[in-house]
Amino acid sequence: MIPDKKMRNFVPPVLLALTLAFAAQTAQAQSRTELARQYVALPGVQAMLREMFAPEAMYQQVRNTFPKNVKISNSKKRRIGKVLSQGMMQILPAMNKTLAREAARSFTKAELKAMIAFYSTPEGASILSKTTSLTTRSIARMAPNIEAVKRAVTPAIIRILKD
Repeated sequence: MIPDKKMRNFVPPVLLALTLAFAAQTAQAQSRTELARQYVALPGVQAMLREMFAPEAMYQQVRNTFPKNVKISNSKKRRIGKVLSQGMMQILPAMNKTLAREAARSFTKAELKAMIAFYSTPEGASILSKTTSLTTRSIARMAPNIEAVKRAVTPAIIRILKD
């Protein structure tokens, strides 16, 4: 019970204003979340994810984890890629949810709308279809450099961890 009449007249409008502000913020967040879901559901984005989890791409992503002196036949490369691909495809629904959540956190409504508009065009879809292979090839070509950097900084990292 609010004892003072002035306070009784003041509190309801303040509560209403706070409620409306919260509702507007929630609606905006839902809108951003929905836009992020729309982006992730775009055919080009889904194709990019499927390509990223394709057997060949999956093998390329792990091949540098094998010792350099190990020879792997093409048949084994295909089998390794297939096993990895099948495993990754099982988590695709979770990947979609995570990607949508992170997109909603990372991008504004305007950015999400722009991404949806662009990646819905033939050019945007084409760019998405090439992104995974471009990234995979670039990383594969840079793998020796990346490994050299890792080897070079490992002693410093060990010293940091020992401190």
